[in-house]
Amino acid sequence: MKKGFYKILIVIMSVALIGLIIIQFYWLNLTIQNGTDSFNNNVYQAMNYTTEKINKNELERYYKKFNNIQSDLKSNKDKPQVVTNQVIKDSLGVTYAYVTRYVVEKSMLPSSGKYNDSLTKANIYSQERVFKIDKDSSARGIPNLNLNFEHALQDGTFTLESAARWDAGSTPIDKRVNYAMLDSILKNELRNRGIHQAMPILAVLKKDSTETNVKSKDFDRNKIEFMVPLFLDRKDHIEYYLAANFVNRNLAIVAPTVPVISLTFILTMIIITVFSLSIYYMQLQRKSSEIKTDFINNMTHEFKTPIATINIASDALRNEKIFTDPEKVKYYADLIKQENKRMNAHVEMVLRMSKLDRNQMDMNFQEVNLNGIVQKSVEPIRFIVEERNGTIFEDYNAEQSFVKGDPFHLENIVINVLDNARKYSPNTPEIKVKTYNKDNNFLIEISDKGMGMPQNVLKKIFEQFYREETGNIHNVKGHGLGLAYVKKIVQLHGGQVWAESSAGKGSTFFIKIPLKS
Repeated sequence: MKKGFYKILIVIMSVALIGLIIIQFYWLNLTIQNGTDSFNNNVYQAMNYTTEKINKNELERYYKKFNNIQSDLKSNKDKPQVVTNQVIKDSLGVTYAYVTRYVVEKSMLPSSGKYNDSLTKANIYSQERVFKIDKDSSARGIPNLNLNFEHALQDGTFTLESAARWDAGSTPIDKRVNYAMLDSILKNELRNRGIHQAMPILAVLKKDSTETNVKSKDFDRNKIEFMVPLFLDRKDHIEYYLAANFVNRNLAIVAPTVPVISLTFILTMIIITVFSLSIYYMQLQRKSSEIKTDFINNMTHEFKTPIATINIASDALRNEKIFTDPEKVKYYADLIKQENKRMNAHVEMVLRMSKLDRNQMDMNFQEVNLNGIVQKSVEPIRFIVEERNGTIFEDYNAEQSFVKGDPFHLENIVINVLDNARKYSPNTPEIKVKTYNKDNNFLIEISDKGMGMPQNVLKKIFEQFYREETGNIHNVKGHGLGLAYVKKIVQLHGGQVWAESSAGKGSTFFIKIPLKS
């Protein structure tokens, strides 16, 4: 994948993801707004129902006072009757409404059998009822009941709402309704409409919005959210309001949308995760492709040198002058063998890593002495180091050195680490090899005073094909498989490998293998 196309693809995917997230938040905001509107509508419906029920309850109390009058009037409404009324105020200021009903019963009495004559007899019955209107209600100016009122009384359809408003208007509000009743009715209505989380704080306000005694102790007039008429006066003007605000209002609004919000959040996180993983693996694939290309170039370079050497040595052996010189023939033959061995080592390393990746590496586990293996591994490196006037210091302090492992691979990993210490020591190599026991483990510590590594490089040195570079030029020959091989072999032995280093101050590698139990 070309680098330019790769960047364009990331930009397009990023724009699409951002657009999708914006749409998700838009619909989420719309859902919350709908939830808010639904909450407000339900609250207003519940409060209106509450005020209707309070008014109905108050009216029922007045109907009970007139119950006998209404029933009597209804039972005799077909008979000839006359209803009179009068409102009287006594010396104490108490007002009474007198309702008097006169019923006329007529009957025919025969006076002569010969001519079928008869006399009409009329009996007049009277019934009187008194309705007491509470003190101070006269301030409302209750007049004598009019003729329309009389007709309403006669057929029993008189609505007491006007009379109730006249009377109740002079009654203190805390005598007409109490907070517990308001709270109970409203909460029940809210539950019926699916509102459970929000707790109402109520108050009854006068028509000028001043507070009354009927209110919650936590009520704050500055926080009023909802207000509906509670009582009307006799002229149908609002006399009292029912006001409310809510605790946990936002929770009640969000609660019904929690499934939608949760699903939106989960899907958004899945999309972001998939996008991030896609970008990550694309970068990883791109990086892996670059590393493998670099590896092929390095391997080609590694093979090119011995092939060229073998080619030169072969041409030299074909020279007739060389035939007469056994020493030169032996020299060129050894050179061919040495270069062929080097190529074979490269091939073996690649094949070995391929088997490790597929978990097909044959391991010959047995009881081995790691002190002895480390000493044996040092010998081939010592000669190379001494040719550069370098030194290898050895310190074998491990009292327990037997582990269960594969001696061939254990020797190879120690050689790999020692060879790295040699290669990355640009001046005179100075390498220290130390073994010791710690927490039932055998530890190998190999340190050098070479060029060292920065922290960003230190995190990657055990990755396959990775090699520290300076620009586009490798400072040291290699194929980037040695330390990856070391890590895999150590892990197969149940151990750990790590390094400590800083640029310009050398490096220290630690290999930890569990002791044989």
